[in-house]
Amino acid sequence: MSLSLIAFIAVVVFVVGWFAVGTQYNVRKGHEAMRWLQEGLPLIGEKTTLRWLGSSVVELKIQQAQPPFSHAQVLFVLEPRDVSIIWLFARFRRRRDLFIFRGGLRRTPQLELEALDPSAWSAHGIERKVKAEQWTTFPAPAPLVGYVRISSPRATELVASSNLDACPLVRLAVQRSEPNLEVQWPLDQLRKHSAHDVLEVVRGIAERI
Repeated sequence: MSLSLIAFIAVVVFVVGWFAVGTQYNVRKGHEAMRWLQEGLPLIGEKTTLRWLGSSVVELKIQQAQPPFSHAQVLFVLEPRDVSIIWLFARFRRRRDLFIFRGGLRRTPQLELEALDPSAWSAHGIERKVKAEQWTTFPAPAPLVGYVRISSPRATELVASSNLDACPLVRLAVQRSEPNLEVQWPLDQLRKHSAHDVLEVVRGIAERI
């Protein structure tokens, strides 16, 4: 065989092998996250639908949620470990495994706020948007920056209520349009807490809105 053919075969073996290992790792991590979540799900709703979006996103939907929610969605957004080049680029952008909760509320919030880490990949472009709409800043613990559409003393209280020890908040969004509530935390740090405690915090935020 020529040297170029040997190199081609080696590249194919590497790409296919990486894809298989990366996919298997994400599937295992996704299942572990789902098992972790089971303890807390009754706080939000009993019946869920589950689907994988590729090998990097697990989506759970709760169509009939417990008050104060009307419906809810949980996403485990994992690093794209199945494709080496995309994974390296994602690492460069500081993308890590992420927990996202989105909920529709039975009562439309009067307050609209964004508290986010501007360096987080999942918050890309949000700060620019709220600045363009001339939202007002409010104090938020670093590295978060806080914005409200209309100034309110409750904004700082809501951010404080999302605090979990050794688990930095990535984004807290409250808006009149759905999803009315979105909360993001890094998955690995979040799983050091029980899912019951995490979803209790989420429900507490929703009840304060």
